[in-house]
Amino acid sequence: MSGVLITGGSGFIGSHVARRLVSEGQEVHVLLRRDTNAVRLEHSPQVQRWIGGLDDIAALEACLKGAQPDRIIHCAGDHRARRTTGWEPAREAYRINVDGLVNLLEAACSSGVPLRSLVRLGGLEEYGNGPAPFVETQRESPRSAYSASQVAGTHLLQAMQPALPFDAVTLRPTLIYGPAQSTDFMIPALIEALLAGRPFPLTTGRQRRDLLHIDDLVTAILAASTAGEVGGEVINIATGEAPSIRAVARTIGRMLGRPDLLKFGELPDRPNDIVDLRGDASKAERLLSWRPTIPLVRGLWQTIEWHRSGVSAGCAA
Repeated sequence: MSGVLITGGSGFIGSHVARRLVSEGQEVHVLLRRDTNAVRLEHSPQVQRWIGGLDDIAALEACLKGAQPDRIIHCAGDHRARRTTGWEPAREAYRINVDGLVNLLEAACSSGVPLRSLVRLGGLEEYGNGPAPFVETQRESPRSAYSASQVAGTHLLQAMQPALPFDAVTLRPTLIYGPAQSTDFMIPALIEALLAGRPFPLTTGRQRRDLLHIDDLVTAILAASTAGEVGGEVINIATGEAPSIRAVARTIGRMLGRPDLLKFGELPDRPNDIVDLRGDASKAERLLSWRPTIPLVRGLWQTIEWHRSGVSAGCAA
């Protein structure tokens, strides 16, 4: 088997995919922007780095011709418009998440590399406040420019599949957590605050969130990359369970012995927030023989121990 090319290989998800592939003895290639902070990325002779962005077709072609991968794991994307409003974040989300996808597909086709598959990451946020648990056949209802750009990328990839010489599949993972995640996200930010003895402001925590450990997501990504006959599919990757944010925060507070630092109601709910984010993953089980294996409490303990080990410095981006 040839190597695997990961776009966004220095990010939370991409770096975990790279680490798993290295542990399996695979040849790994990662595409990095010139200004990327690659602190998460494993230093190994099995990992080759290529410099280029999704806006540079020539760099993409050069990377593909040099790497000669048989699979692409497309993790790169712009996420600012998930939390930020305004025209500039919206334009950037479209430029990277839609135009960048077109550029990657064009380069993959024109490079002449015999690809088997391309796995692209979307997300459950594409369903918005639709009825939960979300199923792949329901109409999307994006609540941000970011999730709207993801929906556009999903439909674009499906529309182009008949013209592609390789299988292209979109996975829609739920919210992911685990070691080395940015403190821009609630779980690592909460753990770091409680370990430091700092009060942590929260909303009332009524929102329900389907939470999946990063190791389970990596297993799903690699299963999709080798499954065959899944071209054009959209597949949810989720647990189907969604405890409230309040319950999750209280669990972490008890684990760390600092429930007194949880300050519920000090933050307002985000405008257009999704109340119940929960996915039906029966299609993933049927097509990929995948199901989650790491219970939430065990995954949270593992994540807490990683933070306690003191290796989280530098992973805040």
